[in-house]
Amino acid sequence: MITPNLETADADALAPVLLAAIQRLGQLGRIGAVALSRIVDDGDAHFDEGASWITDVAAGDIPA
Repeated sequence: MITPNLETADADALAPVLLAAIQRLGQLGRIGAVALSRIVDDGDAHFDEGASWITDVAAGDIPA
């Protein structure tokens, strides 16, 4: 997937890209978190909503 397609990507196309990005950020550790924090706007409601869903998935609270 190329960046311009992100705006129109459906969930099935976007999920594998997001998983790969999250896994890579996990490998990078704090450096990855700091890089992400530099571009996330404070109070970004869409980011906050997405992060809460990722938290639920990580906790096993969203069945497949």
